[in-house]
Amino acid sequence: MPEDFFSNFNRMLKREWKIAFISAVIIGFLTHMFVFTNALPNHDGILNIYSEQKKYTSGRFFLGPVSGVGSYFDLPWINGLLSMVYLALIAVFLTEFFKLTKKTSIVLTAGLIVTFPTVASTFSYMFTADAYMAGFLLGVLAVWMTGKYKYGFLPASTIVYVSVGIYQANLTLILTLVTVWMVTELIKNTLYKPLFLLLSKYMVMTTIGMGLYAVTFKLYQRYEGMTNYQGLDQVGMSLGNVGEQLREIIDTFKEFLFRGFFTDYPVNLFEILNVLLIVAIVAGLIISIIVHKVALARIGLIVIGFVLLPVFSFFLYFVSPAVSYHMLMVMSLAIIYILPIILYDRMHKPLLSVQWFSWGTVILAALIIFNFSIISNIAYFNMNLKYEKSYGYTLRILDRIEQTEGYENADTLAVIGYPNVETDLGSNTVPQSIPSMTGAMGDIFLSQTYQFSVMLHHFIGENIEAASNGQLEELQGSRTLEQMDAWPAESSVRVVDDTVIVKLR
Repeated sequence: MPEDFFSNFNRMLKREWKIAFISAVIIGFLTHMFVFTNALPNHDGILNIYSEQKKYTSGRFFLGPVSGVGSYFDLPWINGLLSMVYLALIAVFLTEFFKLTKKTSIVLTAGLIVTFPTVASTFSYMFTADAYMAGFLLGVLAVWMTGKYKYGFLPASTIVYVSVGIYQANLTLILTLVTVWMVTELIKNTLYKPLFLLLSKYMVMTTIGMGLYAVTFKLYQRYEGMTNYQGLDQVGMSLGNVGEQLREIIDTFKEFLFRGFFTDYPVNLFEILNVLLIVAIVAGLIISIIVHKVALARIGLIVIGFVLLPVFSFFLYFVSPAVSYHMLMVMSLAIIYILPIILYDRMHKPLLSVQWFSWGTVILAALIIFNFSIISNIAYFNMNLKYEKSYGYTLRILDRIEQTEGYENADTLAVIGYPNVETDLGSNTVPQSIPSMTGAMGDIFLSQTYQFSVMLHHFIGENIEAASNGQLEELQGSRTLEQMDAWPAESSVRVVDDTVIVKLR
């Protein structure tokens, strides 16, 4: 009977799993409710109100099928709900994988996962956010499965294949997770033989999974071609020297965690907390090494693992020479944030240093979660303003078009130049207050003719086709355009034959 099934299922669930799942859902909804209950499209969102996400030329072969779980419509509430389920399950698997037992540790781990800035940045692309969260989940699931079962690395390799086939940056999540596991196991004084046996399984899992992906990628690249976005068309080509790539990794790592200390941006709470995070990790490692009386050889391996964390977090620098990291690609860093929590969870001796570290870690993690939540909502706040400004700008242009002689006979739109919309809030205050949240920053998301056309069609109900690239190139430098003044001058809008020309700059 159904009630018997659910009763038995509930008994199977560990207390720790329930805490992780419920904590993630509660903190997640408190943080992201605004974006779940409002339509806040960005430059890509307006083009993907309904999209099957066939991103094969971007190497995301499984993005479409996974996006279809919640339909191909841009549904903030449904996609947000699915995303929360996936993120909550990540919290459950991390709890089980690291064998967390303290309620505080579990709640904080769940909180860091659901509030990490990559999550909010991904929600600015809500039309496909659930699929990306599923990709994160699959990456974590693969690592857990390999550690849980003797031959788990075999099915896990297929899961890695699918995870990376949703988003390539999930490889770095897997590598970082395994590295953090290795560091914590070395501290536990796990015997070398089972430790390196399992590490070899992780290597086989990753190699097979990435091998399957590489074969698929190369076949598609050969017969269909790949986009040049993020250097995907150059994957596998000459990757330069390792020293240069390591410098890029160090620079990117520093810019993400400590931007205000190394650039002209102000130092915010985000950077200060990140400094304290590194201090907490180092302190936690030192205390754990002393408490567990870790041998010198193991300490060397721990240091190597610690140093490799940023390398594996930004590993794609070794894959493509033209890759440029942004917020959507750094979910792997969330695993580094939970490292001190894992160390705290395994400390039980009533030493003064342990007590200080425990309280410091709990308070720091709680502050980081709160700060992440604020960052997320500032991003959503800007997205709302960005949409309103884009919508208002489109209405102004449409109003002018409808007042232009010959408008009734026009069915094509050509927008030349870019909108001159720049406010101190959107261009200065917000970017200086939070990390660069890909998809959520800026004053306006309209820059191309096809975006204006889609905006008019989907959000205002005016059907006018975008001019082709050939038509736009032909207009550039034409006498007609030279005779027009830039927006908002009276002559900035003109109808020529069946085409409405709008000169913005």
